[in-house]
Amino acid sequence: MNFRFSTLAICFFVGSTAAHANDPFQSIGASITTGNISLQQNMSSISNNPAAASYFTQNESGLMVNILPPIGAGYEVGQIDSLIDELDELIDILENDNLTAQDALDAKDRFDPFLELASTDGLVKVAGHAGIPLFPILYVSSEFGTFTLNAKINGSLRSTVIDDNIDIIGFNDSFVINTSAAVYVKSAGLTQFSVGYSRPVWKFNEGVLHAGTTLNINRLSLSKNIISLAGLEDGENIGDAIKDDYENNEQSSINLSSDLGALWVDANYSLGLSIKDINAPEYDYKTLTSDCSQEQGISLDNCLVAQEAIAQGKINGQEIYIANAQATFEASAWLGNENKWLLHTAIDLNDKNDPLGDVYQWASVSVSTQFNNWVIPSLRIGYSQNLAGTELSYYSVGMTLFKRAQLDVRWSSDSVDVDGSTTPRSAFFSFSIQSQF
Repeated sequence: MNFRFSTLAICFFVGSTAAHANDPFQSIGASITTGNISLQQNMSSISNNPAAASYFTQNESGLMVNILPPIGAGYEVGQIDSLIDELDELIDILENDNLTAQDALDAKDRFDPFLELASTDGLVKVAGHAGIPLFPILYVSSEFGTFTLNAKINGSLRSTVIDDNIDIIGFNDSFVINTSAAVYVKSAGLTQFSVGYSRPVWKFNEGVLHAGTTLNINRLSLSKNIISLAGLEDGENIGDAIKDDYENNEQSSINLSSDLGALWVDANYSLGLSIKDINAPEYDYKTLTSDCSQEQGISLDNCLVAQEAIAQGKINGQEIYIANAQATFEASAWLGNENKWLLHTAIDLNDKNDPLGDVYQWASVSVSTQFNNWVIPSLRIGYSQNLAGTELSYYSVGMTLFKRAQLDVRWSSDSVDVDGSTTPRSAFFSFSIQSQF
């Protein structure tokens, strides 16, 4: 079988379900470059701070809707070279039932240390995000403030390797190898609908303090699957194996979350503070294993391997995801003639768990500039780092095209070898058409 193709199939299958709209794994839109700041030139930045909508719509009135909200994707891999190629070769050898004694010993010597390393560094994580066309919808009242409606979806998937020793089994003059090693796949899917309110609450000289709150309705679907490497039959596809078990292992629930934000905007600078998921909503994974006697085929192999991994403490059979609260501080300054240069910084004041078990705490600094150019009226560059978890650092660049389209790309400074080529360990992109009417 082709493990590379199977991985793509998994990503497509799970990505079609949706995921956490405030996923700490990735920012959206121009925030990939600028960080999670409030920017009047970026409509999608109202998701970063509940008070930002009031700032974005100042001096406006009536109804505003968007054209194409940000769509994008990102990935992150562990610090191990040629992971997929090695797993691909291991699966081929596991399917071979006519090995010589030397072939079997060579496979054990090669893959025992590989599986041990892969269990710690063999991460493959992908995610995609998409807004719903016409959202966000804003209504601005000079008397009552700014009301917002927003709808977003995200999809994320995380696969790791569960290690086990290679066993050699002899049949007359032929040998096979066997192992309880497996691929452990977790996915999270959430569709989020948000209702927000913000308004100016205090003015002093040229400064204005904006405050806002957002109530989110979250439908979160969580799933996790164990795919036994030895249990795959000839030509069987990992993606198909996950699809067969996905609905049985998926659990969906609806919960509410709330966010608060404040933003002080003066003539040449702004300062903001936002807190997401104040109430720390909880979501349950479905119990991973059931009565294995009810299973058959690869589902039986997966169930038995999962029971063994749970008994050894390698994975958690019963899991609760708590979307813990996270506070973010932001600051921006306008410099130069006609404020054409902008400096931005943002830092999460604490780390946050994502639904798949990783931890993120972002810090970023960026600069953007405005041109009197219709083709590329704005250019931005940035640097960011995850202060928790993998602690990867990133470079980013973004541009506005034809006054409407926004394209941003971010890539990690660390690299890894894939198919003989060097590639960043993590990268993201986002595209949108930010034009309201």
